[in-house]
Amino acid sequence: MTTQTDAVPNQVKRQNFTRKSSISVIPPKVSTILNYFQVNQENFLDKEIEQRRGSRRDVNELIICFQRLGFNIDQKNILPDATTEVIHDRISNIADEDFSGYNSLIFFYLSHGCEHNRLHTYDGTIAAHDIWGKFKENPSLKNKPKMFVFQACKGEGKSTTGASTSFKPSSLVPPSTFQANNLYPDLLIVYSTVEGNVSFRNSLQGSWFIQELCKNFSIYGKRDDVVSLIIRTSKCVASNYYHTIKEKAIDSKQMPLFVSTLRKKFYLNVSKDRDLLLRVIETNEQILKELKDINKKLNDDGKKKKELK
Repeated sequence: MTTQTDAVPNQVKRQNFTRKSSISVIPPKVSTILNYFQVNQENFLDKEIEQRRGSRRDVNELIICFQRLGFNIDQKNILPDATTEVIHDRISNIADEDFSGYNSLIFFYLSHGCEHNRLHTYDGTIAAHDIWGKFKENPSLKNKPKMFVFQACKGEGKSTTGASTSFKPSSLVPPSTFQANNLYPDLLIVYSTVEGNVSFRNSLQGSWFIQELCKNFSIYGKRDDVVSLIIRTSKCVASNYYHTIKEKAIDSKQMPLFVSTLRKKFYLNVSKDRDLLLRVIETNEQILKELKDINKKLNDDGKKKKELK
């Protein structure tokens, strides 16, 4: 079992299903379903580029996780080992679709990558902002959250717990990300690692970031908003994982990050379900508070009785 960088079993085929959902803090009058797209690059035309072993595990876990959360996952929206032309054409077609029946969009891109937001395709590279930029002019996605998640290296550097490696310092995200043409309202852009650094992947268990994302979304996805889930995922990756470089006696770490232009909280579950869950949590907290008050009162009464004796 080895840990690789984005420098197993076959894909699970699960029955598609739809479910109503909400993205607003205030329950909307109309709730619709969420939509999901994914590009998974595991093999490459250039044989000098390492095969991304373990990526299918990520794909399987993402499918299971997001179907449970109510996403409409169609097999045609999962692209394996696609060329640059196919990816551009498919994303352009998706971006031109009518999303009136949906209230959010989530897009995953799993591949090798390099600095300045470049992502590998089967036969070349593509800029990350060219992906989310294609959805900017779609009127049916206006005022709806759009999350783009990139599981890929962004350089060859490593964050360490010991002596630092000799890679040049870099910005957390490329300056081009913040150019006016590359950002627009209601975006959540999530990177598995900071600019200039590698992103780790286990050849059997999948990538650190995607596996933790699936765990946290599965456990807390019906309660917390998406930004809180990403923060929780980032904490788990940064705190719980390390890769030991034996010859240098140092441990390599990984720090995910995100860029957000969201204008309201983004939830993945049905409003009434979330409201019920929050009421249960609130009731439990109130019960615990009352039990603490009763226990305190009993202790105080016991002390008074001892003093009277």
